[in-house]
Amino acid sequence: MAFDVTVPQMGESVHEGTIVEWKVTEGDKVKRNQPLVEIMTDKVNVEIPAEVEGTIQKIVAKSGDVVQVGNVLCTIATEGEAPPPEKKKKEPIKAAAPKAETPKPKPSEAKPAAKAPATGKIAQMAPSVRRLARDLGLDPNELEGTGPEGRVSKEDVQAAAGGARLKEKTAPAKPGYVPPPLPTSGEERIEERMPLEGPRKLISDHMTRSRQTSAHVTTFEDCDFTALVEYRRKYKDEFFEKYGAKLTYMPFIMKAAVECLKEYPNLNASMTDAEIIYKKYYNIGMAVAKESGLIVPVIHNADRKSIIELAIEMNDLGSRARLDQLKLEEVQGGTFTLTNAGMFGATASTPIINQPQVAILGIHNITEKPVVRDGEIVIRHMMTFGLSFDHRLIDGHIAVQFLHTIIRMIENPTSLLLRLR
Repeated sequence: MAFDVTVPQMGESVHEGTIVEWKVTEGDKVKRNQPLVEIMTDKVNVEIPAEVEGTIQKIVAKSGDVVQVGNVLCTIATEGEAPPPEKKKKEPIKAAAPKAETPKPKPSEAKPAAKAPATGKIAQMAPSVRRLARDLGLDPNELEGTGPEGRVSKEDVQAAAGGARLKEKTAPAKPGYVPPPLPTSGEERIEERMPLEGPRKLISDHMTRSRQTSAHVTTFEDCDFTALVEYRRKYKDEFFEKYGAKLTYMPFIMKAAVECLKEYPNLNASMTDAEIIYKKYYNIGMAVAKESGLIVPVIHNADRKSIIELAIEMNDLGSRARLDQLKLEEVQGGTFTLTNAGMFGATASTPIINQPQVAILGIHNITEKPVVRDGEIVIRHMMTFGLSFDHRLIDGHIAVQFLHTIIRMIENPTSLLLRLR
């Protein structure tokens, strides 16, 4: 019998993906759990495996197609069902009598043979390198690699892109590419236009949908990190030697956020047109910047983990996120998100809610500032939190109280350390 391979559910807010490449062709025999196709979403690249053993009977969607959850990707002929018959080669028809010989074209007049499509070739490269090639308007499978076993590197892509630009004057433009305009009146105006596609297109759609769905409001509060800065400075080296992970401020902030979400359940929820869904579990996402855009890996059951466990898991997820090594389940099921723009120097921002969640906490740069304490001006390590929330569900005074509670915990880190689980 024939088995349909369909696009699986890839997360609450993921409804479609783009086919990056097929790893099989029609007629190939496949084993159970063998990767068939790679699909790109705004969260992560996913390999769809074969659920049955058999022969690829028909590939329905091609590379570059946008496919919806539930769409059929291909069919597999399982044991007992014959694959589609191969096309018979046409045998030359013997002439009954010799025909008049037609003059052959001269070598200079002969048309060059058409270049065979590269659909059968799958170039070996990392997903981030493949995306870079597509972003530069190159076909990844046409690139030649200089790495081990012909693997294509980032440098190979950049070299190919540079060579392509040198040929722009004589080579036809790729579809969707608009060459830079010519200088006019002594003033050089250079533009480069590329198609909006790949991860950037998916992220763009996701962000737009969030703004159109939620009634976004952002509230800001300053937090005194001085005690936590001193604590981290004292123990960060010892922590790294013992656990092999960097001790940052993020696990402390995540621990505080989880404790506050228990007290303010409206922020750990989602909504439909007809109901409010309160989550009794605490899966905290953390935005990670990588070359192709932001991705949000999720720490599941964060309420059951100590600050040490959170720190180790955050290091691991962050490292693998930047290398495109996350599993699908590691970007699913988030109930609340932290986003740290401070690592890039931002002092304030208005983060966009990660649907279908209803709130996101923006974390910013910690800087020394003069503040008043007990009637005196002193220098303290200060940071501004920015909490964006969905005003359809969360009232302003609830959001402010939530933020004030987090700040009290951060300013007294001993209280967080006592909350082992």
